[in-house]
Amino acid sequence: MGLCLSTPSTLSKSNDLYHLDCMSDRKGSDFLRKLSREFNPGCDVATVIFAGYFDAGGRKIRQVALQQFFLESQHEDQLAFTSDEYDIDFAFQYFMLASNNLVTLESTVDESTMNEPLSHYFINSSHNTFISGAQLFSDSSTESIKRALMHGCRVIELDCYDGGSSGPVVMHNGIATSSITFRSAIKTIYEEAHTTSDYPVIITLDNHCSRKKRDELAQILLQELREKLYVPKESFKRVWPSPAALKGKILIRDKHKVAENFCRCMAKANVSGKLNSTFEFTRTKRCAIHGELVAARVSHSKSSTFPEMNQTPSISVDLRSIVQIDNVKFRTFGSAASGENVFSCSWSEATLLHQTQNAQRDVLCAFTERHILRCYPAGSRIMSGNFDPSMAWSIGAQMVALNFQANDEPIWINRGKYLANGACGFIRKPDYLNNNGLQLLVEPILLLEITVLACSGWDIFLNERNPSMSPDTCICISLSGSKLDTESQMTSVFSSRAQTGPCAQPYYNETFNFQVFEPELSVLLITVYDKSAAWKDRFLAQSSSPVALLRPGIRLVPLYDKFGKYVGDHTATACVVIKVKQSTTRL
Repeated sequence: MGLCLSTPSTLSKSNDLYHLDCMSDRKGSDFLRKLSREFNPGCDVATVIFAGYFDAGGRKIRQVALQQFFLESQHEDQLAFTSDEYDIDFAFQYFMLASNNLVTLESTVDESTMNEPLSHYFINSSHNTFISGAQLFSDSSTESIKRALMHGCRVIELDCYDGGSSGPVVMHNGIATSSITFRSAIKTIYEEAHTTSDYPVIITLDNHCSRKKRDELAQILLQELREKLYVPKESFKRVWPSPAALKGKILIRDKHKVAENFCRCMAKANVSGKLNSTFEFTRTKRCAIHGELVAARVSHSKSSTFPEMNQTPSISVDLRSIVQIDNVKFRTFGSAASGENVFSCSWSEATLLHQTQNAQRDVLCAFTERHILRCYPAGSRIMSGNFDPSMAWSIGAQMVALNFQANDEPIWINRGKYLANGACGFIRKPDYLNNNGLQLLVEPILLLEITVLACSGWDIFLNERNPSMSPDTCICISLSGSKLDTESQMTSVFSSRAQTGPCAQPYYNETFNFQVFEPELSVLLITVYDKSAAWKDRFLAQSSSPVALLRPGIRLVPLYDKFGKYVGDHTATACVVIKVKQSTTRL
């Protein structure tokens, strides 16, 4: 499946872009209110849907037959019947074009699954969250951070530099991008962290600050995050806390390099005799924090046993005392498996590709069952494009960090995936990824059949440059998941001379079959293109859903623009009517 190569535009400051309609309108009431409900007479949709259940001569369907239709096709026990007989056109409009008939099952958080270690979950994650557009040239903005959080993101990345008199700043690589103060970024996170989800937010620091400024980072974190800041109870972490235990909290993730440099510095200074007291001081400060002696977190005692080195060792220890997730480099998977402590690490897109090509999948999954892996886009993606996150998810990588400002195909897949579990930003990984129960996949588990029936609302897609030209519509049905579950199929191209009205609405009645090996990891992406000669696959709309949440039967697919808003405007939108059939190959 090819990636969208469109260039992300600088983030609009419109409040409208803070919300994803798939999250804010989960019941579809706003969507149905705006839907035109016009269909092309060339395809009698009601006849196709109710074929075999109604009297063809009178176009009537009896209540008994309608109940049978809902049981056999929709897999539902539909009870809301008020008449003994219905006109099939009315039945289609009333029962099929309804807010309770969307293709994705409205999910809620399964609280019973939220008590395992953090490493057992996929976590909705962002890369360089503060950047509003391209990596090298765009502004840094608290609006970008707010937007990511409102879109369900749970991992925020901040690149930290010393700054000036206003304190540490957040910017990218110290180049042409503008900066924001670290304090303003942390304030925004505090205010918006739990607007869409009660579950924890993780701030991952790409920390380029000097030792002196690291102390200031710690003070700002303590001052601005206040009661939401989660402070680890122990220096050594043998197991991760659970999402349920971290509700309402904000965690800090930082690289372990500072502490390692400090130990080397202490050894060179020949003060090893005082090293134990140093770490005792660390534990004391942790206890002080949990005892709510906040002043002890940020002050440095003049009577401490630290050696004379401008007190920089205490600065690194102070910041370390509020870091819950250590970001480290490790030598081998064997050493990671045998170590007592859990940790996290970061792989670039290139490292991810190298590891998946050279290491066995069960070895990688055993690593991510215990430790936390963050994967991020290649540095060459200067226009803030993304990579397909599916490969990283297939080896159990918890944090697949994407550029949320890109609004490209990987982001659409990510949005679809995280609709699961009430869109809380945490999805428990399948059992076989958490319990090292990976088995060789030799045959598919699920047979998925998608029939694209017809579309409605196409008036909104008239060519802006040439309003008299309606689109030549083609719909791409893509499966994104593990290596075996990556496939795309296309409908034929629908063309019409009509610009508006029923005859402008595309229809297909075309069926596509997918063999799904790992349905728990798979996302179905529907993308609509204009194939007109004047355009090269002009993007029109998209919609994505976790395969595990697809509902069998005749269903409505709401269509979204690249930003995640319903296509159209406040008065009109569009949809695709599809039929979903699923059958398992397991006995």
